[in-house]
Amino acid sequence: MAPDDVSRRPLRLAAVAVFAAVLALVACSSSAKSSSVAAGPSSSTATVTVRSTSMGMVLSDSAGRPLYTYSGDQAGATTSACTGGCASAWPPLTTNGTPTAGPGVTGTLSKLSSGQVTWNGHPLYTFASDSPGGNPTGDGVSGFHLAVTSSSAPANTTTTKAGSGYRY
Repeated sequence: MAPDDVSRRPLRLAAVAVFAAVLALVACSSSAKSSSVAAGPSSSTATVTVRSTSMGMVLSDSAGRPLYTYSGDQAGATTSACTGGCASAWPPLTTNGTPTAGPGVTGTLSKLSSGQVTWNGHPLYTFASDSPGGNPTGDGVSGFHLAVTSSSAPANTTTTKAGSGYRY
């Protein structure tokens, strides 16, 4: 690899991150609201696991994709506030059966009538720009925050690198 290629790598990574953030922001702020939720990863049972990432120990789906909560959802809500274009960028974790907690998962897993899996009453989402087993890229983007495993209840309000919000 040429020295110029190495020096441009951080710039390329930053450009990809900015593009993903803009795409998610546009999708979540779309004026064309829909009452439907785009189908995310779904199976007869969804297993939520814990894995180590660059952001610490986080909840993940069975494929290793990090899971997020959305500040627009109210704990205990019966529907997701992320619909339409938002749900395309942030696919909900869904199941046809009962969600299962893998080793190390604390708290309560349940599901909404739509099949979306919840953790401690908060609907769970994946991020379209994340890859299975990869590091999370959506923390703090458009009101979404990683579901971390520090306790079985949402943590205190914290400031994220993207500004402000709740980190669960």
